[in-house]
Amino acid sequence: GIGGTFQYGYNISIINAPASYIQVFMNTTWLERMGVPLESNVILLLWSFTVSAYPLGGLTGAVVAGPMAITLGRKMSLLLNNVFVIIAATLSGFSRMAKSFEMIMLSRFFTGVNAGTATMNIQPMYLAESAPKKLRGAVALTSASFTALGLVLGQIVGLRELLGGEESWPFLLASNVVPALIQLTALPWFPESPRYLLIDRGDKESCI
Repeated sequence: GIGGTFQYGYNISIINAPASYIQVFMNTTWLERMGVPLESNVILLLWSFTVSAYPLGGLTGAVVAGPMAITLGRKMSLLLNNVFVIIAATLSGFSRMAKSFEMIMLSRFFTGVNAGTATMNIQPMYLAESAPKKLRGAVALTSASFTALGLVLGQIVGLRELLGGEESWPFLLASNVVPALIQLTALPWFPESPRYLLIDRGDKESCI
């Protein structure tokens, strides 16, 4: 869950705190490039594109999730999906240094791809297929628990006293790399989905 539905809740939450700072950054960057400031409605439009990139990426991820889960398997798909978060964290973390608000938009898109692929599709699939029958309901519900945990922790980390300040917001947007690294470290020790092994790969022995 820490690299799945936690990411979904966390990435929804962290974009709220630095909204005003990012809009100022957009205006300042444009002023340095073109010599003229942006009008308020244009700033609002750019901010809307930035926010909208997340669900657009989620739609893209949801489309590729099914084929990805069958081709690579549930576990490998979850591991590979962390690459999108690492790319996103790199883009957002260096956006101010590169003086590019476009990097933030692209970062949010890749973050959305991660959410659409693993969070909303493959992680619940993996949990339902791997949990013992007696624990299946409880294990499946952890998806919602980790979403809520991500939302709460995102609000806490986004406080101005922590990473939500004017100087630290790029680190806030890049902080989603931490759960990705945790999952990359822990998930290789987990088993593959028995259903995938039996039905998609025809490996009855590994399934048992």
